[in-house]
Amino acid sequence: MESKKLAENLGLEEEEFTELFGLYKETTSSDLKELKFAISVGAAEKAHEKAHSIKGASGSLGFDELYETAKAIDDRARVNSLDGLENMFQEFWESYEKLVRELEKGS
Repeated sequence: MESKKLAENLGLEEEEFTELFGLYKETTSSDLKELKFAISVGAAEKAHEKAHSIKGASGSLGFDELYETAKAIDDRARVNSLDGLENMFQEFWESYEKLVRELEKGS
């Protein structure tokens, strides 16, 4: 995945996208830590809050795969169902880490 193409898809300059991606990475890393903890202690409302935030940020930057996984986590947590969220979280985490590596390598 190339930051130039992602920037073009969003109608941004590459520098603007790179700045937004830095903010996304910082915020999402923090939200992921809180989401993981919320899932581990069964705090569905907090899990919903964090997944919702991650979903919005991912969608805004055109990270469709991450958006879909975060949406699935958000949908379950919103109705107090935490079953299977550990696996979904792991799937998100692996995709997120891959994206970060690819975009940082390309920068």
